[in-house]
Amino acid sequence: MIEQPTAQQYLDDMHAIGITRLFQPHLTARERAAGIRRVRQELGRLRTELTSQSDSLADENGIQSAEDLRHRAAPLNLLLLLHEQLVEEVNELERSLSNGKPLPYSFEFGLFIFGDDKTGEWFVGSQEQYDEWLKIQQFKRRLDALRVKSQPAREQLSKVLGELSALSATHEKRQKKIDNRKKRSFVVRRIAMLVVLVAVSCTVGVHYFNTYRNLSLVAFGLAIACGLLIPVVIANWKDPRTRTARKQRRLEKQMLELKQEGSQYQQSYQPLELQIKALEVHYSRMMDTWEEARLVKNRLDTFIEEAQPLRDRVNTIRAELDGLGQQREKLQKKLDRRQKRGAFFRRMFLHVMLVLASGTLGFYLQYTGQQDYGSVMYGIGAFCILLVPLAYIDWKNYDGKLESKLRQVETRMRQLQTEGKQVMKRYHPIELQIKTLIAQYKRTRAGITTTEETAVLA
Repeated sequence: MIEQPTAQQYLDDMHAIGITRLFQPHLTARERAAGIRRVRQELGRLRTELTSQSDSLADENGIQSAEDLRHRAAPLNLLLLLHEQLVEEVNELERSLSNGKPLPYSFEFGLFIFGDDKTGEWFVGSQEQYDEWLKIQQFKRRLDALRVKSQPAREQLSKVLGELSALSATHEKRQKKIDNRKKRSFVVRRIAMLVVLVAVSCTVGVHYFNTYRNLSLVAFGLAIACGLLIPVVIANWKDPRTRTARKQRRLEKQMLELKQEGSQYQQSYQPLELQIKALEVHYSRMMDTWEEARLVKNRLDTFIEEAQPLRDRVNTIRAELDGLGQQREKLQKKLDRRQKRGAFFRRMFLHVMLVLASGTLGFYLQYTGQQDYGSVMYGIGAFCILLVPLAYIDWKNYDGKLESKLRQVETRMRQLQTEGKQVMKRYHPIELQIKTLIAQYKRTRAGITTTEETAVLA
């Protein structure tokens, strides 16, 4: 099996092409043109290899998900982004030469590609950046070691807190029962129920004393038992040593033991937790100050979020203007057709022909002896004659309605155009800033930096 080149080898090939040498001012026009052709060929070859290797990753074994594939393809995608920026630099050089402008600023890009396979974060940077990245990774390994060290204590503490939460819920429910038992209404309800039972039992016993002596005796016995239970209920209510209270005391003792155990775990875990939080803050600051592309991306996201409502409004205005434009075009075509020379006379000619046809047919029917049908046709002809002025009035009114609709559509279009211009005045600068930040983010992400010294056209 042929071993695939590594990402670092591809980056070394990009440096070996010598793109930055094309911006040296001492080159002649012929040397620069030949160098541009050679660079384009080499960049095309590299893009083919990078794309092919990136596509082949999906077919490899061991990639279980799209997230794994994204992490594996991250260095190749970063090299493809760098390739895109290098092609853009060559294009900018050609445009400057063809337009007779001075050479663009020369640039540099990182010598090393490095990153983390687990997170999929890869970067292109210089030797200093690579060394700093190694320090950050060493710091991160220390942070991960502390997290692993604190994991057992964290798990035990979470377990104790979970048990304590469950016991607290049970304790609260039992406490409500105990509180309800201490209320006067608790014993009053029970005494009232016993008194009602005594009264009912005595009533049944008296009622059936002569007929069902056995049932009567049972009822009297139940009344006596209920009467004897009344002082027992009162004594039990005043006695705090109930079974629920004993369970509650055992539960409180268990909760106290759990709190002491949790306090011990907290004492052993808290120093590690404080140390981990301090290291996480420090690590986050190290990453923010080191990764310039992330800061550019944050600014870019802020501008995109600010521009989104304006972009949506612009799209809405454009969509409404397109619909109104089509409606205006249809109305204008109708008006043009109606205002053409002879359009009205053709309609009037139709009415005249109907009148003549009705009169001729009526005369023929009357001549053949069909007087009734002839009269009907004469009536139709007279009705058509009366329709001529009405048709003229309707023609003029319909023209007015079309013109009114057309004016309304044009007024609405002018309002939308005015609003669109106001929105674009706010949106256009933000859009330009977004485009600038996108270009800056791509260059920064690809590790390209512009050198300070300017190039002069040779």
